Amino acid sequence: MFGHQEQVTVRELMTRNPDAAGAGASVADVHDWLVENGYTAAPLRREDPPYLYVTRDDLAVVREESPDDRVYEHADRIDLSNLLSPDLGFEDLVVELEAEPFYFVGWHGRVAGIVTRSDLNKPAAHAFLYTRIGELEMRLRDLVDAEANWQGTLSMLQREGAGKTSEYDAVIEEFESYADADLQLREIDYTTFWQLQQAAVECDAVVDCLGYDDGEAVADALTDVRDLRNQVAHYGNVVHHMGTELLDSGRNVHELEETYAEIAGMLDALTAWAADEGVDTTRRAHAPVED
Repeated sequence: MFGHQEQVTVRELMTRNPDAAGAGASVADVHDWLVENGYTAAPLRREDPPYLYVTRDDLAVVREESPDDRVYEHADRIDLSNLLSPDLGFEDLVVELEAEPFYFVGWHGRVAGIVTRSDLNKPAAHAFLYTRIGELEMRLRDLVDAEANWQGTLSMLQREGAGKTSEYDAVIEEFESYADADLQLREIDYTTFWQLQQAAVECDAVVDCLGYDDGEAVADALTDVRDLRNQVAHYGNVVHHMGTELLDSGRNVHELEETYAEIAGMLDALTAWAADEGVDTTRRAHAPVED
């Protein structure tokens, strides 16, 4: 169900044919141009190698002492250390962007694009992450349905502001509302991600299958995944801070890399479990509920 067509690469996220600054322009003029356009870095306009680039942060420092210098005098060379392939996948791209804030994209001997941390907020990244989290959610439901007493767990959780109604009552209400529909799924398929998380952390078999030491560790990982899920679903930024420092709120690229690694690890574990158990990982419809 989820194959190569669901992948996203640098090619879909990069800014193609990035604007270039004149090599003979002044440091001050190029710095102002970078700031005005919100660019982190830019190549210099040259007909022949070596290809050069400048960054906004570097020029801000140089400008204090030498604003009128020609910008090429303070440029760096584009080489293999700051070049990425357009075919690099999302997971590897996040790792690279954790190390450096931007890379140029090389293709056929030329600079074809630039990719930065802010590009992780583009729609193609949102769609990819939503697909991966959707796959995780679907496969986790299969595991919880097979291994956990999730009905009992949710029956013990009272819905906030709903009197004596339990979380399981809410699932059944949602399930029964589709009784007359052409397609009715399993009861477990009507759980919210939060409800699914509560059931997962209470089951040792689920915790062991996912490869965690205890339910608390699973809870922390699934909370991070749920936060990311909600943001990509509503097209909120998945990276809020372009630096790597840890702040009280928002997610940086390091934290995104950690959360995506959790998603990938859990998906690997769930895929292996399904293969070992011979579980059909496609959604199974049920006949309508009888009156």
